[in-house]
Amino acid sequence: MNTKLTAVLVTMALAAGVGVQAVRAADNLSLKKGISFVQDIDAGFPIEAEKMEDATLEPGKPTFIFFGARGDLNTSRQAKRVVNLYNRFAKQGVKFILIDVDNPLNAKATELLKKHYKGYIPCEVVLNNEGKSVWNKVGEVPEKDVARVIGEQIKN
Repeated sequence: MNTKLTAVLVTMALAAGVGVQAVRAADNLSLKKGISFVQDIDAGFPIEAEKMEDATLEPGKPTFIFFGARGDLNTSRQAKRVVNLYNRFAKQGVKFILIDVDNPLNAKATELLKKHYKGYIPCEVVLNNEGKSVWNKVGEVPEKDVARVIGEQIKN
């Protein structure tokens, strides 16, 4: 995509109230360079992605939602697990949505925050194929525990 077209699309998204950076239903997740796993350093939201979409839930598709914040040690450490989960499950049809809780820039992000966020970070939610929450945990969660729940939703 050329630079001018990208700028126009970003401008249109911002004018429409769509948060370009706050909500990510993304492909090719990776850890942001410069984040720390040993101290609170604000290097930005700890996960980057090549593709940005809205936070619309897709019927018939299990969804993993990650609520986190910039500069939070626990968010950064859990982000590493989220990227691993993405690498394992995205090709199996799981949608990944990432929300910066300090910067919910659109109505869809705010709706997901109100409905699923427990007030502490990191927070992870797994929705089934019908969009209903089947799992919601706060804090650092072992990757194998999250993988088990996601795997159950893929089988259903």
